[in-house]
Amino acid sequence: MKLQTKYIFFLKIIAIMLLSLIGAWIYLRGFYFSSALILVGIVAVAVSMYFDRKKLISRMEQLIAGIRHSDFSTHFVSNTSNDEFHQLSQEMNEALDIFRSRTHDAMMDEAESQAWQKLISVLTHEIMNSITPIISLSETLSERETPNEDGSEEYHVMKHAMETIHRRSKGLLSFVENYRKLTRLPQPTVQPIHVQSMLKSMQQLIAPGGIEFTYSVYPDQLILKADKGMTDQLLLNLLKNAHEACVTQSKSKIDIEAVKVGDEIHISVSDNGQGISPEAIEKIFIPFYSTKPSGSGIGLSICRQIMLRHKGKIVVRSDENGSKFTMVFPG
Repeated sequence: MKLQTKYIFFLKIIAIMLLSLIGAWIYLRGFYFSSALILVGIVAVAVSMYFDRKKLISRMEQLIAGIRHSDFSTHFVSNTSNDEFHQLSQEMNEALDIFRSRTHDAMMDEAESQAWQKLISVLTHEIMNSITPIISLSETLSERETPNEDGSEEYHVMKHAMETIHRRSKGLLSFVENYRKLTRLPQPTVQPIHVQSMLKSMQQLIAPGGIEFTYSVYPDQLILKADKGMTDQLLLNLLKNAHEACVTQSKSKIDIEAVKVGDEIHISVSDNGQGISPEAIEKIFIPFYSTKPSGSGIGLSICRQIMLRHKGKIVVRSDENGSKFTMVFPG
């Protein structure tokens, strides 16, 4: 049966201690040649221990170098199956797999976010360039008086058409401005936020608008480090969506739960609405997508952008009993 590396390490320490005692005793007896041989043995055992430790350090340096250079294909390889090197290799490989998965997800989210922002920026820029002169011209023509043709039917038709063009153009401009918000989110100004006080203020703020909710915070003095304005915007968007989801229920129920989970802070908004269909739940964070006939498809997209700005994420679970949106803030 093969000994594990940690036992071999202890045996080598004991061997060095025993050889040292024996060598000292022999030296005092005057057997200098024998004591020299024992000294050579001690040095050999010490060198063996040095190379054992160096092998472990070399493996760790290899992994660290791989991570530093974004080479996530690195794996610890061990030829043995029952020593501490093998156990350490397994643990490091598992940790690296988790790290690789999380990093990949974060990179994909960031890449998708940047792609959408670039697309929206280009589209809104082109639409704004086209629609602005139309608004200006239609406004000028609709306000212009033509004394000689005040009573003519053609003039009234033309004026009505100009007014319609102007009104629709202004509506389109307002629509485009909403989407420009996605590309204009600033970097968050992080500050400590007392979660209990924030939710109490939010409850008082929106209660007159017909949105009522209960909340719980654990621990009571939970402090969130985030941008206060952005966090309020997040909660307002999610509470508004939850309220609209509960409209068909005889008694709406909206609940906010804030809790510290390890180094993270999770803030969840739950409702007892009809839930979101499996087909829609994969698309609700995509800009322009909305399950509501009058929805702009921008609210949840902004929520996701805000969470990405905070290096966090927003996840959703939904079934026929309701939906639960959870914001995960890093510690």
